[in-house]
Formats: sequence, structure tokens, C-alpha cells
Amino acid sequence: MINAVIIDDEKASLMALQIKIEHLNVNVKIIKTFLLAADCVAEIEHLAPDVVFLDIEMPVMNGFAFLNQFPNRTFEVIITTAHDEYAIKALRHSAVDFLLKPVIVDDLKMAIERLCQKVEAKKQSTNTHYKKLSAQFDKIPVPSLRGIVFVPIREILYLTSDGNYTTIHLENKTTLVSSRSIGDYENLLHSMGFFRIHHTNLINLIHIKEYLRGEGGSVILSNGVELDVSKRKRRIFWIF
Repeated sequence: MINAVIIDDEKASLMALQIKIEHLNVNVKIIKTFLLAADCVAEIEHLAPDVVFLDIEMPVMNGFAFLNQFPNRTFEVIITTAHDEYAIKALRHSAVDFLLKPVIVDDLKMAIERLCQKVEAKKQSTNTHYKKLSAQFDKIPVPSLRGIVFVPIREILYLTSDGNYTTIHLENKTTLVSSRSIGDYENLLHSMGFFRIHHTNLINLIHIKEYLRGEGGSVILSNGVELDVSKRKRRIFWIF
């Protein structure tokens, strides 16, 4: 069971989200709700939630100010807000997902599925390479025919799915093919500034140069490559 806290200064929105989560019949239990983020700060260590559903614009302490209270936080975050301009900032705070109010049930369900995968991986992972990576945030291990290649994260432009394999595209115009799936890399790199803009592509946000409007739109990276953004993922660029 995943223990969750909801923080939202609008009581109606808070209750609506709680009801939607309960009706989804997922492995998430709301252990407490707060109308003020400051009140949660005092209790969160005792509550020890796995995830906080967090509004942004709130009196006294807004959502990002709340997150800044926990530089080494142990809980995940799902942002729920009516203000789409906070999407990129939410990702930089390593949010699992960004949901616009009124929260669409299908989007909520997908966010919770992603959350469950991340929490489960956190609890069960015994991969020493991943543990070292979490501490260093500078390189990822990529299996190769000769052994393991350690790739600097900042040099990765984007990753492309090819079935059960993943192609990693680097700044120096070279590519690496890994036997790990793109889903594995998404779980690994999400908290390091990477975002899956399409089911086939995972990009490094620091290499975004431009966003182009369209049904889903597309992004142009620092090397000039243009990649499609799925319609469902376009909200991260707050352009509709």
C-alpha cells in the first residue's frame, strides 16, 4: 500500500481528488489531508508518506516553498494545479507527474501507475550501479558487448526506443545501443531532468532549444534534431 498526503488550500478540490483516488480502487491510501502546506511540514516526518499530491498556489507557503523545506526528501510528489505555467518547474523538482485541475481521471490513473512503479523500484532495488548513480548524478551505466560504458548524463541528448532495446544519442554525434528498455531509463533518469515526450523518445530537458506548436507539437534539441511530442504530453510545455 502506498501512503499519500494531499495538500490543497481549496477544500472542494482537495475532496474531489480524494474521492477520485478512492474510486479508482488503486493501491493508494490517503492518510491525511492539509489545507495549508506549513501545517504538513510539521507532521510529515511522523506521517512518512510515500507521495504528496501537492497544489502550488497556496497562502502562507506555496507548493515549491514547501518542497524547498526538504532538500533530501524521501517522498514522491505529484503536482495538482490549475496553473499550467508551472509544468517545467515541477519536473525540475522531480515531480512524478503534473496534473491540471480539474484532474482528469485517466490522467490521474496513469500518474498513479507511474508512481507505483517508482515507489516499488525504490523499495526493491538492489542494483548497486543505480544506487551509486543516485548518489553521484553524473553518469549512467550502459551495458555493451565489451562490458559497461559509463556515460555522462549531461552529454545525453535523447533516448529512442527500439523494442526491448534503447538507442542513446550523445552530444558528440555518436550513439550507444543498450539492452535495457526505454522504460528502465525513464525510471532511472526522470529525477535527473529527463522527460518522455512520446512513447518512443525520452529527452534531456537541458538540451531543449525550441518548442513548435502542433497537435502535440515538437521540440528541437541543441543539435538541431526535431522530435514529436505526443498530444497527452504537450501540457509540460504549457502551450495549447
